[in-house]
Amino acid sequence: MLVRMKYQYPIIKGETVQFKELKLARAKKIALATLEHPYCINDSICFVSREDGAEIILVTFDNEIPDSPINGIQVFEDVAIICYKEDKCFPEVYALRDDFNGGLPHTNARPFEHPVNLCVTEQLFEEVKHKFNAFEFIELIRRWFSLSSEGILHQENQPLESFFYTKGYIIIPANSSPKDFNFLRKIGNSMLYSLSKEPTGEYPFSLISFKADAQVHGFIRREPVRISDLDEVVRLKEVPFSEAVLKLFNDILSRFTASEAFFKCNFAFHCEIPVLRNYKDKSPSGLKNLFFLTQQSYMDIGLKSGCIGEAEGNYSILIPRKFDLNIIKDTPIVLFSPLIDFSPASAALLNNIKPNNLNLLLVGAGALGSQVLSVFSRLGFGKWTVIDHDFMLPHNLAKHALNRKDIGFNKATKISEEVNELLGEEVVKPIEKNFLELVKDKEFDEIIAKPEVIIDMSTSIAVARKISRDIDKESDKPRISAFLNPIGTDLVVLAEDEKRTHRLDFLEMQYYRCIFNEKKLHDHLRINDSDKIRYNRNSCRDITNKINQTDVAIHASICAKSLKKIIEEGNSYLSIWSVNNDTHEVNHFSFEPSKWIVKKLDNWEICIDEWLVQKMIAYRSKKLPKETGGILIGSIDTERNILYLIDTIIAPADSVENSTSFVRGTQGLLEEYNLYQEVTDSQVNYLGEWHSHPQGCSINPSKLDNVLFHYLSEQLEHQGLPVVMCIIGDNGFSLIFKT
Repeated sequence: MLVRMKYQYPIIKGETVQFKELKLARAKKIALATLEHPYCINDSICFVSREDGAEIILVTFDNEIPDSPINGIQVFEDVAIICYKEDKCFPEVYALRDDFNGGLPHTNARPFEHPVNLCVTEQLFEEVKHKFNAFEFIELIRRWFSLSSEGILHQENQPLESFFYTKGYIIIPANSSPKDFNFLRKIGNSMLYSLSKEPTGEYPFSLISFKADAQVHGFIRREPVRISDLDEVVRLKEVPFSEAVLKLFNDILSRFTASEAFFKCNFAFHCEIPVLRNYKDKSPSGLKNLFFLTQQSYMDIGLKSGCIGEAEGNYSILIPRKFDLNIIKDTPIVLFSPLIDFSPASAALLNNIKPNNLNLLLVGAGALGSQVLSVFSRLGFGKWTVIDHDFMLPHNLAKHALNRKDIGFNKATKISEEVNELLGEEVVKPIEKNFLELVKDKEFDEIIAKPEVIIDMSTSIAVARKISRDIDKESDKPRISAFLNPIGTDLVVLAEDEKRTHRLDFLEMQYYRCIFNEKKLHDHLRINDSDKIRYNRNSCRDITNKINQTDVAIHASICAKSLKKIIEEGNSYLSIWSVNNDTHEVNHFSFEPSKWIVKKLDNWEICIDEWLVQKMIAYRSKKLPKETGGILIGSIDTERNILYLIDTIIAPADSVENSTSFVRGTQGLLEEYNLYQEVTDSQVNYLGEWHSHPQGCSINPSKLDNVLFHYLSEQLEHQGLPVVMCIIGDNGFSLIFKT
């Protein structure tokens, strides 16, 4: 028997046609697939052409289902497949049987209860239209019946089914409930509303909240268009929704004159519905929030019901009249669903990372700092304090995360406002002070004690040294320094480990040595006069030169990604990323931090890198039984009386190396030393000499060593520089030092 003969639904009304009379390409392909499919009952198939140009394939499916199916699915199910002339969506699939169960998972709401519209795929038609296969589409329908008959169409790991398709969204602030608000405010011309405690903006809605009885998810019957349509699916203590609204309206009638603004706005309902995944569940799997908006106010319904009267623009309650249930039932509604506002938690979820609320301190909200903080805010990562005394100037807009409206305002304050507004809560606190001055304030101890990690992006060596060396009593937390090279093509990240074994100032010294020893980085700190845009250049970390925003953006993302890893893992780090301007590739240079040996001599702290010690020992071993040596390269901090020894230029070719003496030569030495200074932007200096002693000899200085050291100290004394001599022997090394 033809399927068409059984049903008189309006959506399948039309003229019966032959296969060859079908005009739509999509309909022809599906019709052919049903005619050739072994599980489509051939003599049941017929075709219908509707007046609007839609074409329908009517067919009976022979389904593979278990012996005791659930959800009322039968072996033979009559189906209508409707193809539309516009071809902008998947063909609609309807189960035609008039007693087919409504409210099953993966069915779509329609203004009518039958036939039931089946959702046979979750794919977007636009994305798969180019590879649509009619035979596979038929299989999707059969799969829907088969899995529904076993109750497994909606998988346990899938989200709960939505109750209805909605027309728009109500934005819910994180950590808030709609029950805490009394009004809705429309956002622009969109179908978005935000919650409000006051009737602000155009067309505000009064909001009334209900907590409904628990329901099994996916209980859609038909798309509700008036309040009475909700009675089947939304009940409050077994009371149908419209009757609950009637009771509420009557209960609050006495407060009519006290809250005129609330009663004059069109009203909206918020329903919190506990949702059961399965009908046998005793406790809900979650909560669904639904919103129903009307174009009627409490006052409008009261006037129609006759319980509110109006005379010359004045309104009053007409006792003992009550609201009319039928008027409430007949009130049109439009459905809206909740949309959780953007927050740190949702940001982390959307970025597929674990939430992290560590207290972090950022010193410097310039180009790199602002863009890194912006990345972290969209990751929902961290709670921040930002310190910067600088103000936005017009030229900062080329590379800063802030905008024109922020010109003339403090960078830390404005970037904090922007991030907090983005996330809807206070995530960043600004401090409008120079860090070097802030350390003198009374509240500094409290500020520096809170963060778990201290991050310096100030582009200031003075700040970096202060953070590394001078606040140990106030905080024992690890420090991280991140900065760009002068032309912005390279990013440097130096990070202490959790125990601060590799201190930031030590990492800085090793960084200088690394860029010298890696020839690919010899231009890392070089800058041409044409690249400078300010009157002076404060340090090798100055990023206020001519820098391309594309480089800053690339490095800001890399920086945020690397900092996140460092903060979570707690390991030390010394890395440089370099952008190739021709290929746009990013090269990564990673260096293993080495340990340091610290000695106290004459009120000075002499810090010698173990890497350097091992280099000198290895070179001594290579030259034995002869003595050898070289010059010592390092840096001096005269403010703190610290001397750092990081590298050596070994004995030039013209040196005299004997078994009992060593005379350092000069061939090529000055050229290599000048190159070292050029590559490191003069951040390192000549600090003295080293030589080895033969096997079996002490590492104490000989008479000749003392004479040489006296000569060196006299030469450097005129420059106001300390001098150091290192002697390498069987038992390690010794140092001679004089300021």
